[in-house]
Amino acid sequence: MIKVLDEKLVNKIAAGEVIEKPVNVVKELVENSLDSGADDILIEVKENLIKIEDNGCGMSKEDLVLCMKRHATSKISSFDDLNGVRSMGFRGEALSSIAAVSDISIVSKQSGAMEGGMVHVEFGFLRESKTVGSSEGTKIEVRDLFHNTPVRKKFLDTKESERIVECVMKIALGNEGVRFKLVKDDKIIFDVYKGSLLDRVVGLYGSDFVKDLVEIEFEDKGISISGYVSKPSLLRKDKSMQSFFVNNRLVDGAEASIALYDAYKSLLFVNRHPVVVLHLKMEGVDVNVHPTKREIRFENPNLVYKVMFDAIRSVFQEQEMVFDVQDKFDFGEPEKKVVEERVVEVSKQQGLVESSEEGFVRLPKLKLLGCVGKTYWVAENSEGLLLIDQHVVQERILYEKFMKQFVDNSVEVQELLNGEVMDLDPKNACVLRGNLERLAEFGFKIEEFGGDSFLIRSVPVIFGDVFGKELLLDLFVDMKSVVDYKEKVVTRMACRASIKAGDEVSEYRLMSLLKELDKCELPYTCPHGRPIIIKLSMSDLEKMFRRKA
Repeated sequence: MIKVLDEKLVNKIAAGEVIEKPVNVVKELVENSLDSGADDILIEVKENLIKIEDNGCGMSKEDLVLCMKRHATSKISSFDDLNGVRSMGFRGEALSSIAAVSDISIVSKQSGAMEGGMVHVEFGFLRESKTVGSSEGTKIEVRDLFHNTPVRKKFLDTKESERIVECVMKIALGNEGVRFKLVKDDKIIFDVYKGSLLDRVVGLYGSDFVKDLVEIEFEDKGISISGYVSKPSLLRKDKSMQSFFVNNRLVDGAEASIALYDAYKSLLFVNRHPVVVLHLKMEGVDVNVHPTKREIRFENPNLVYKVMFDAIRSVFQEQEMVFDVQDKFDFGEPEKKVVEERVVEVSKQQGLVESSEEGFVRLPKLKLLGCVGKTYWVAENSEGLLLIDQHVVQERILYEKFMKQFVDNSVEVQELLNGEVMDLDPKNACVLRGNLERLAEFGFKIEEFGGDSFLIRSVPVIFGDVFGKELLLDLFVDMKSVVDYKEKVVTRMACRASIKAGDEVSEYRLMSLLKELDKCELPYTCPHGRPIIIKLSMSDLEKMFRRKA
């Protein structure tokens, strides 16, 4: 028999869509504070207590009772209003959902009012509503969250506090005109005041971040993008320090994230992620996708992708991103730790070579001094010492050169006069048959030659010298990838065809390669994201030799 569910049970079910964890409570209530016009918000978290206090416009006693009802909202009044939503909340579900699974009390006073009001709702039941004295603004206390839904409470884990801190930090990054104070178990986690976005980043992440952030101010086709992205020298193991805002709303923007990583392609080290704080201002955004309001839809997602990609890529092309030694290595405190290995030792016995300082457009001016271990070149300029990895210099050059040919459908191929026969085992022969068309895209013309043998007719000019059975088998691994296989294939071929550690390289040849590198679009990292040049400033050297603290 079909039954109409009790309203209290309906609210509990609906609460599961909006309030999955304590962090959802914090997010929804803080966003309500922002919608109220508050510019000073206190968030306090203890065991079984979440308290949010703000100096916003407040609510009347009548609205206090209404706000606990499902779909009661002051943000919209008709279907058409959804097309122009600019407030953080608008669905009228948050407070009723929270009230259904907690003991909640709200005290609020409107600006100019003589007195305030208080409402107390316990797990969906109104317990009290009265007039009280209070300051202007709103204070909400949520206790015993999920006490009446023990199954959901059982699935909470030890990372709830961490999620709350991360969430409030991100909201604070999107609202630098608001003071945010977060207190956990009576300890101040952070207290950031109004200021610029850069001030907010410093206040939340620390001043050390500033030197590795690149500012973005970009506008195209009605979309403006502003904020900061990190240089490849500042990477993290996860995406927790990435914040995307669309029209001031903190969102999970798939198109924005894809464009971000595509713009960073060949700059990121494996399994590392950039630090990002980006604001998009635009029309054509549907925010009514999910009750949590984190997911949105763009009317023209391809346009968003393109503008985002162009914005990020353009700043990388303009910035010098030579890695400072402190970006990658920690030498410890001079008083406590002796540097056991000298970073570089170049002497006349190792073939110290005199050369004039070369000026570049993208790379720093430098004068080559010599090579260490047939791998790392040492150079100097007015700022200090430079260390150059000879392998990745050429790797970046070959990667960009071939990628341009590939994108332009102009891969230069070398026809083999008599062809070259390659014998494979049955398994790999099967794999090759399935990838003949893919390999042809890269300039490898290969034909079946009977049994498990194949005839190689042509190879790409850039990588012809290194092509063989071993490389082919490695390319099979890259081609298993559903996405980005083309990127992986080009990256592997560039790596194989480049000068290796231990190869003899003349100063003249390296300088010629550096001049080619200087013309590259992104001459600072190899395609895998490793640095090409590392700088030890004069200050770094003085610290290492204990000339200064």
